[in-house]
Amino acid sequence: MLDHSRKVLAAVQAPATLPVAREFPLRSWSRCIEEYGLEPGTCGPVARLSHREINDAREALEDKLAFAYEEVDFLYSIVGRIGYCVTLTNAEGVTVAERADHGSRFYSDTERPGSIWTERHTGTNGVGTCLRDAGVTSVYLDEHFFEDFIEMSCAAVPLFAPDGTLWAAMNITVRNPRLQRETHEIALEVVRKSAERLSEAIFRRAHSSRTILKLWRPDGQPCLLAIDADHAVVGADIGARQLLSLPRNGFTPFSLWRLFTRDPAALRARSGLSLPLELVRLDGSPLRGYAFGPLQESPAAAQRARAASPPAAPAPSEPVAREATPVTLDQWAGAEPRMTRHVDILRRLNRSGLPILVLGETGVGKDALARAYHAESPRAAQPFVALNCAAMPETLIESELFGYAGGAFTGARKEGSAGRFVQAHGGTLFLDEIGDMPAHLQTRLLRVLESGEVAPLGSGKVQRVDVQVIAATNQKLEPRIAQGLFRADLYYRLAGVVINVPALRERADKEAVIDACIARTAGRLGIRVAPEARRILLLHSWPGNLRELYLVVSRAASLAEGKRIEPHDLLLPDVPVPEAPQRAGAAAPSLPGAGERRVSGVRARVDAAERAAILDMIETCGGDVAAAAQALGLSRATLYRRLKAHGITRGG
Repeated sequence: MLDHSRKVLAAVQAPATLPVAREFPLRSWSRCIEEYGLEPGTCGPVARLSHREINDAREALEDKLAFAYEEVDFLYSIVGRIGYCVTLTNAEGVTVAERADHGSRFYSDTERPGSIWTERHTGTNGVGTCLRDAGVTSVYLDEHFFEDFIEMSCAAVPLFAPDGTLWAAMNITVRNPRLQRETHEIALEVVRKSAERLSEAIFRRAHSSRTILKLWRPDGQPCLLAIDADHAVVGADIGARQLLSLPRNGFTPFSLWRLFTRDPAALRARSGLSLPLELVRLDGSPLRGYAFGPLQESPAAAQRARAASPPAAPAPSEPVAREATPVTLDQWAGAEPRMTRHVDILRRLNRSGLPILVLGETGVGKDALARAYHAESPRAAQPFVALNCAAMPETLIESELFGYAGGAFTGARKEGSAGRFVQAHGGTLFLDEIGDMPAHLQTRLLRVLESGEVAPLGSGKVQRVDVQVIAATNQKLEPRIAQGLFRADLYYRLAGVVINVPALRERADKEAVIDACIARTAGRLGIRVAPEARRILLLHSWPGNLRELYLVVSRAASLAEGKRIEPHDLLLPDVPVPEAPQRAGAAAPSLPGAGERRVSGVRARVDAAERAAILDMIETCGGDVAAAAQALGLSRATLYRRLKAHGITRGG
């Protein structure tokens, strides 16, 4: 059997020898040899920037990283289950953010912040080839150019700024030579959706005072336009520029009616709401979507607008996860008695300044609660500053939180950095995943909370700060305190008010929440949910809570054919699904948090993907079926049924 180097060279010299399924890397392989002068042997160490250079790279993206960190964390909560790490790189291929389990045997040290992934230097790879082609890129195992990387699989999606320029790539990577291609293809779709959400959030922030038109292209992908009160197009994302043949870079405002048949009544958007929309292009082809009213300038402005309007009935069933419009405390609580009681307590104490500790599983809406509390507090006009203690490298948390003086350490910015405490002065500081804060920083945080004073690293100057601290975690803190991983005195300092947020499966208003999520995702597209599919949604255990609910329903709406979501579109594992007629003994759909491309024969692909994902997880857990079941969010009995349905023996 030819080794990898000989295979690459043979394929470039005689393309006809490359199997159809392997045609993708040929263009990139050819560039590596003919344009870059690379040889497909050993790459050598991946270049990495210094600490100072990493800070400079992050600083250049500062306006976008606040959105990006949250999305990286969300994406990792899905794909991290099967060994992937998540990275964000800038347009030069420099890794500026990473979320990973560094102790996993599927982790590659080459993904750490500062590593440089360009096609010119590291050959065909997810990030480098994605940035070179400015397109979605999946590189599976030996599709890599260099032999060093043929046990790795990566998938990257380019990120474009509101002005159409390429600014970053979102990437997932796993080092697992046994990874099934179907599993990797599903993971790619999850990355694509995550990148779509991030790009939309940044676009809407850039045009927060405008009306946003979200239109669906013929290929099913969304695109965005921003228009002003005179119906002039003042912004377009990369998808809209491609669809409507607008300039790739640069933009001069022009009338919307140069692109569409004049219909001003179609743009009946109101602030904070979204309405169905259909515009007809000049060639007669329709584009459907939604018009979103101008976003509120700030939570304080939103609060003033609510106060000036007639009181509206609470929307108890509105899901709080992944929505652009901030929710109120009443919307966050819904009709769940425990949550409405929490809201009552918080409103009574909103002038006390007591720290708040929010506990609950991942995806229950802890971040949404913090933002809603801030918006209704006396501090609403002041900054809301968030820091995810688990999403940031341990070496950077201290300087990010407390700030540093210029020249405080190698790589420090000349002018220094204020730090999150100072940035939040007068407002609210939200410390997410506080349970993951390194032990040595817990001591310093405790001192700041007790004294109200912050001293930046490398500076003897003390600055008083006045902040409302809200901390949150999905960790069980009592065992961590007993193990010495979390300070008991810090816990009691943070626990001025403790809010335990129930999981979605435990909520009394679970059915209403699910129905509202359907209405706000599938309903917007005119897609209905079959009664059996709705029943499955009600029976599912929702280990990812509101975050998973929103993802599952959005994904199902993309997979649905004929404007109706059927059970197999949900890709949920823990509720039996009727077998496809042509496949006796076929198994239920894929694993939670997955996404599948809309192709013919979706059911057969889903079965294959689920089988592959189960095998991957069992491999990840060293053959421990019980551990694999827990990681997949299944009972052991359910996993054993899946194993039997797929013909998988206990021995693999």
